[in-house]
Amino acid sequence: MSSSTREIDGAAAGANAFVPPDSSPRLWTKGFIAILITQFMVALNDNLFRWLIIPIGKYAVGWSDNPDKVRSIGAVVFLLPFLLLTAYAGFFCDRCDRRKVIIACKIAEVIIIVMGIFGILAQSVPFMLVVLCLLGAQSAFFSPAKYSSLPTIVPLARISEANGYYSLTTLIACVGGQLLGSTLFVMTTLMPDGKPQIGQGGLYHWYWWAAALLAVALIGLISSLFIPKMRPCDPQARFPLNPFYQTFADLRFLFRERFLFWVAMGSSFFWGLGALAQLNIDKFGDEILCVRQDHIGLLLVALSLGLGFGAMLAGKLSRGRVELGMVPIGAFFIIVFSVVLGLTPHASAGENAYASLDSFPFIYGTLGLLLLGTSSGMFDIPLLATLQTKSPETHRGRIMAAYNFYSFGAMALFSVFQGILADKDSLNLSANGIWIACAVLTVPVFLFAVRAFITQTRDFITHGK
Repeated sequence: MSSSTREIDGAAAGANAFVPPDSSPRLWTKGFIAILITQFMVALNDNLFRWLIIPIGKYAVGWSDNPDKVRSIGAVVFLLPFLLLTAYAGFFCDRCDRRKVIIACKIAEVIIIVMGIFGILAQSVPFMLVVLCLLGAQSAFFSPAKYSSLPTIVPLARISEANGYYSLTTLIACVGGQLLGSTLFVMTTLMPDGKPQIGQGGLYHWYWWAAALLAVALIGLISSLFIPKMRPCDPQARFPLNPFYQTFADLRFLFRERFLFWVAMGSSFFWGLGALAQLNIDKFGDEILCVRQDHIGLLLVALSLGLGFGAMLAGKLSRGRVELGMVPIGAFFIIVFSVVLGLTPHASAGENAYASLDSFPFIYGTLGLLLLGTSSGMFDIPLLATLQTKSPETHRGRIMAAYNFYSFGAMALFSVFQGILADKDSLNLSANGIWIACAVLTVPVFLFAVRAFITQTRDFITHGK
């Protein structure tokens, strides 16, 4: 047995062993740091590329008259592979060393990014969407591999805290990618009259964003090489010749684990609502706050920083255990701050002009997004930690793949729903109206979470479990 295998076996043993309350199992191992950096780089590049091509698509020839359509199509194209490739992702995560799966994903990312560079230079929106779909495909394999690796690398007593760092670094990466993508668009697009020229997005000094995309992909590939080897969860797993049947089987398996199923549903709602909010922020910045594209990136920063802070707060308050009592609290404040955002006053700006960053509407909207993100982070972290710690080890990859199907399915569904809410020929809601819709959608989730928490507390008092 190699030294790296012994290392991960020891971590696995620690993850499943009883840890005395006064002990302090080690969290910051080489393996945890390596996977933390790797997943940071994946999230950074996904968001950098998405928020670079979204404004390019909005000002592309033949697409500039319907920016809501560009936002919705881009989101669905990125999320579609998560639904179609669930069975294969679960198979490879259970059958193979997850380190090899992660490294393969990173190699694929480098190749896909090179294709993306050519797509942007050609100013071909369809080709950019194909590349975005391929990035979604590699993320579909990477996501269950990284999540199912965590309980093997990290001791059980530190799993909530580790998930807090996972979410914090992922969200910082989302912040960095969103802000960097929007900023690079502004830096590499000529705007002689204050507005981007149609069909010229990203073509001025294009090598800046090209170098950024390639550098992030290569750094992530290097860091993945330091992730320790992991024994396959199920070496006898069979390749799914019929991926749709296997996906159905994985979903049915999770459904039979009824407690885990409802936990997965709660977390999936979080990701779906997050996808809707992310798309609405772009509309919110354009319509209500009247700010430039790179300043819309600051709004995304506020939401993501709030999510990261909420995730860290949930991890710290858990104190070595999974605390589901934070779920209804988080849901309640999601409702409150969605309504707060729905009351954002319109900024005033002249024709072809933008509102300043010190305007009251911008400050109000930024604080609202920060608090909405904090509430959402507290809502999701206990759910994710529960999925990881309560899933049977031999089927953890399948469960995480099924969870990914639900969560990314929710993201795709909510992205389409945002397009319907915003579409001029449909409901034609303003960005503020969509924030109110977010609050309405969360009300039944809050009521269900309260009922589940009361039932769990009563069962604990009555039966001691």
